[in-house]
This record gives sequence, structure tokens and C-alpha cells, in this order.
Amino acid sequence: MGKKSNNLEKGNYIIENKEKLLYKRKKRKKIRGLLLLVIIMITTLITLCMKLPYFNLQKIEIIGNVNSSKTEINNIAKTHLGSNILYDTFSDSKKQIMKDPYILSVKVKKVFPSKIIIEVTEKEAMFYGKSNGNYYIIDDKGWLLQKRSNIQGMKLVNLIGFNYDKAQAGSLIATKGDRKIDILVLMASIIKNYDENSKSSKIMMVDVHNVLDIRVLYENMYIKFGTTHDLKNKFNKAINIITQPQYKNAKGYVDVSFTGSPVIYVEHQK
Repeated sequence: MGKKSNNLEKGNYIIENKEKLLYKRKKRKKIRGLLLLVIIMITTLITLCMKLPYFNLQKIEIIGNVNSSKTEINNIAKTHLGSNILYDTFSDSKKQIMKDPYILSVKVKKVFPSKIIIEVTEKEAMFYGKSNGNYYIIDDKGWLLQKRSNIQGMKLVNLIGFNYDKAQAGSLIATKGDRKIDILVLMASIIKNYDENSKSSKIMMVDVHNVLDIRVLYENMYIKFGTTHDLKNKFNKAINIITQPQYKNAKGYVDVSFTGSPVIYVEHQK
């Protein structure tokens, strides 16, 4: 009896509110139709934009390069001239540009309607090695950037202790995990920090051929570090001594390889 009563009430409600229910149904149908129309219009607009020559690449700007060739980067990128920048990712060009040993990263910024800016970040040339009349340019992580015949105009530190003859541009100058690479990275960090806080750097050479007897040449004075233990403090201690006025133009060494007061030796000038 109760079930029949509920069905009767439901039927009466539908009859009494028939017009309202039809109106709501029509309204929902209209909204769905409008949404579909908007989606179709947006899709059509995007498709048209992708085909419009207005968005075709016409200009390429390259920034951030110092040692890497702007001409070579442009030659790689210009293969995209005429392509639509709305959907072109330029990923193939970025991969090609990254093959340059000097390049650390590449970013492509789209400037609408028809331009891109290629921003390259380069590795920092910090050291050089010399072998058989050739100069090997090395970054602060031990990667060989370039082999060249001279280093005129380049502010670099001579790096001793590696075999450069078989080194290839774009590769480490020693096998990964080699203690000499670790020492190079640590020494590079210390030198860069010193350079940033000093008026002029006079560090001429880093010698890591013996990992138990690491040496640095500061102007005409050698610094004997021994091992990498407490290397930063050893460096600061030695620099504080060498930069004192009485050691200006002096030749000799400061030995900070052990705990205790450093040993200072200065050659007698004739």
C-alpha cells in the first residue's frame, strides 16, 4: 500500500511540474550545445593559428655565448625558419647545440609572433694543460673544452698531473672516480672563492700529479698542501702568509701539509 502511495505521489509531481521539468531539460541541452560549440570554435581557432604564416619563425637571437660560435648555433637553429613557433619545440636543435663541449645548457624562449631567443650557458674555462705544443682548455669539473695552439687573452691556471695526449674534447681528462678529478674540483672551488674576494689572483699553477703532495704556485711561492685534508683552511693559512709585504716578489715555499705552524722557506736573492 505504501509503495503504491509513493508511486502515485511521484506521478502527481511529474504531472504538476511537467513544464518546469521540460524547461530544465531544454536548458541543460542548450548549455551542452553551447559548450560543444565553444570547444569546436577554440579547436578551429587553434588549428587556423597553427597554419597562419603570421606565427612562422622569422628571427633568431642568440645570447650568452662567449667561447661557443654564434654562427654555428645560428646555422643549427635556422633549419627551423618558417616553422610555426606555436607547436615547434626546437628539441632537435637544442640537442645539436649541446654537443658543443663549451655548452652547459640551452634554453629557447618564444617571442610571439615570429621570433625565438636562444640562451646558452657555457662551462667556465679555468685551467689549461700543455703537451706537445698544444694547450688543453679545462673547466672547473675536469671536462676538456678545447684543444688549441695558444691561450692568448685567456686567464687560466696551469694544471699539472694529467695525461692530455689522449684527452678528447667533451670528455673528462681522467676516468670518473679518479682522485685527481676530485682534487681538481675541490681546488677549483677554493680558487674561485678566493678570486671573487681578492683584487687580483696570482695563482699560476696547480700540481696534482701526486695526490699526497698537492701543490699550488702563487706568483713565485709554492704552497705545499700534502693531502686534501682540511684543504680550504690550509689554503687560507698559506695565502695569509704569502700576501704579507715581506714576501712580495719572494721565491720559495710555504708548507702547510701538517698540523702546527707552517714552514716558510725563502730563497736568498743575490
